[in-house]
Amino acid sequence: MSFAYIFDVDGVLLRTMKAHFACYEQALAESNVPIDKRQFYAQAGMTGQEQIKYFAAKAGVEVDAEKIYARKGELFRQYKDAAEAIHCNVRLLGALKSAGVPVAIASGSSRKSWVPLLAKFGIQADALVGAEDVQRGKPHPDLFLRAAERLGVQPANCIVIEDSEAGVDAARAAGMKVMHFYDNVNET
Repeated sequence: MSFAYIFDVDGVLLRTMKAHFACYEQALAESNVPIDKRQFYAQAGMTGQEQIKYFAAKAGVEVDAEKIYARKGELFRQYKDAAEAIHCNVRLLGALKSAGVPVAIASGSSRKSWVPLLAKFGIQADALVGAEDVQRGKPHPDLFLRAAERLGVQPANCIVIEDSEAGVDAARAAGMKVMHFYDNVNET
C-alpha cells in the first residue's frame, strides 16, 4: 500500500496569511466591501473568489469577483518578500520526497500567488493543485481529491497536513487522514 502526503501552503509551508488579509482588505475596500478579519481567517482555504463573494453578499454589494481577485493578486506581489518558510514542515516535505514518498501541495489560493514563493524557498513536490484546478475550495474535498488523483494514490492512503478548520474538514470529506498543524507564530 502506497501512502502520499498533501501539504497546504498558507499557514503550513509559508507564513503569508497576514499579507493575504491585507490584500483582500484593500481590494475589497476599493469596491466598498468591508471584510471581517476573524471571519476571513475562519474561512481560510476557500478560493479567493469564494471569499470575495461571501463578503460582498454579507455587505449587500454587487461586485465583479474576478476583477477584485485580480486586484488582490496585483497587491500581493508587493508582499512576496515578507513571506517566511515554516521550516519544520518544509523539512518534513523534503525528507518525505527524498525517501520516495509521493508529495503534493494543494492550496485554495491561485498557483500564481504561491508557486514563485515555493521556488524562492526551494520547495518542490510531485504535484501542485491550486484554486484554478477545482470548482470549489475548502471545506469541499475537491483540492485534495485532485491532488490524490495527480499523485495516482487512493484518497484513503493520503495524509493531509493542514492548518485551517476548513482544510481539516475538506481532508476528512475526501476520506483522508489529516494532521492539524498549529503554527507557534501568531500571524493574526
